[in-house]
Amino acid sequence: MPSNNTSLPVDPPTGFNVVLSRDDRLRAWLPAIFSATAYLTLIGQASSILRDSDTYWHIVVGQWIIDRLAVPHVDLFSYTMRGAPWITSAWLSEVLYFAAFKVAGWTGPVVLAAVSASLAFFLMTLLLLRKLPNLPVAILVTSGIAMTSFHTLARPHVLVFPLMVLWTYELIQASEERRAPSLAYLPLITLWANLHGSFTLALALIAPFGFEAVWSTDNTARMRIAVNWLRFALLAVAAALITPYGPESILVTLRILKLGAALSNIGEWGPLPFGTANAVTISFMAGAAYILFSGFTLPPVRIAVLLALIYQTFVHIRYVDVLALAVPFLVAGPLSRHLSWSRLQQSRKVIPAASRTFISSAAVLIVATGVIVARMEPMPPRTPRLAVERLKNLKLNRVLNDYYFCGYLIFQGIPIFIDSRAELYGSAFLTRYIQAISLEDVAGFVKLLDEYKIDSTLLSPKSLAVGLLDRLPEWERVYADDIAVVHARKSMIGPVSLK
Repeated sequence: MPSNNTSLPVDPPTGFNVVLSRDDRLRAWLPAIFSATAYLTLIGQASSILRDSDTYWHIVVGQWIIDRLAVPHVDLFSYTMRGAPWITSAWLSEVLYFAAFKVAGWTGPVVLAAVSASLAFFLMTLLLLRKLPNLPVAILVTSGIAMTSFHTLARPHVLVFPLMVLWTYELIQASEERRAPSLAYLPLITLWANLHGSFTLALALIAPFGFEAVWSTDNTARMRIAVNWLRFALLAVAAALITPYGPESILVTLRILKLGAALSNIGEWGPLPFGTANAVTISFMAGAAYILFSGFTLPPVRIAVLLALIYQTFVHIRYVDVLALAVPFLVAGPLSRHLSWSRLQQSRKVIPAASRTFISSAAVLIVATGVIVARMEPMPPRTPRLAVERLKNLKLNRVLNDYYFCGYLIFQGIPIFIDSRAELYGSAFLTRYIQAISLEDVAGFVKLLDEYKIDSTLLSPKSLAVGLLDRLPEWERVYADDIAVVHARKSMIGPVSLK
């Protein structure tokens, strides 16, 4: 009877006989399996990928750039900050999303975001398999898919997922091999800097892993390693400046961080919700349980980086992407030693076979995309379409808008009071808006209406301000549904009926 562990001969890498077992052949398919899982999961919930209203204004910016073959330097969309200095550090992503939307409607941005996320998990699986057995890789990648799923949106940050995987892997691999990262990776940071402002985090990661490489090498080689890492860091900063805005792209990040506590009022900049079970808290607790049970340890520098990423995710939920995509590489080397798993030579022979699975799996995914999209054309959910039509019919264009509705108003060419570009408005303006709209400061809300000559409001039915506006004698409710409520100044409109 044949053995269950049938093997196939392959060319020996170093004069030894190496064979591909069934387990090894499974390893070759794991990258395709996990990338396909991520892709099909995301495509299957296409409307969820479009649920963030920022997608609207990113597409509008992309169209503006294409139409003028230039990038913006001032605010184009609000009446409160019109003409104020503003740049977009995601201009290339916005062009790509606009192009995708132009070609395929809302299906285009959905597919673009899903492809980027699934490519990231293909690369993550492929690279982790160089260091770990199948089961730990499966756990780490599955956890990553689960943690990023709620933040995988048709927005610029998703397009840098593959770059984050490659960049983090090279920094950590270079540190473990006591060398500087390859200069061939510098174009990644240039591309990243034009796709999304998070490239500053990529630059920040150079310091701890460079320090680890220098600290752990022999005394005789420390100076050489330090100089090489310093050279790489300086070249990486120079590469990151190759954008239409130069150093201004880095300064934007500093302006965002200076917003301080005001950031917590913005959804994804808020803290991780511990009140309900979610993929992040479950993964964190599972990881803590494994460490406590098994005695797994990390070097001091990696402990510091890990704790920093966990803290940032607890404080700002948007850091979950970094936690999910970077931490697996942070622990892979030490975990491999902890498990006493050292099949490196065989893995290097097996893993190239995984790239050949990519073509066949891509063909299947293309067919699956066609079937899914044909059955369900994706649309952004909770769009205040009818409410905005009412505003247009009444020719009202100084709208006090709910934060969530900013993107659709921009998409419809209506100037907005505020949107998600927090660095444009500043801490004082954001705080005043939040306190007014939540009626923490009722007098401040009424004063805001008069100071900015607001002629209408577009708010969620759940907003406390809706009830106040119903009682103010100079305001009238002119439209309401389960998505949005419109109020208008009576002096700006004739007799109207609620529709």
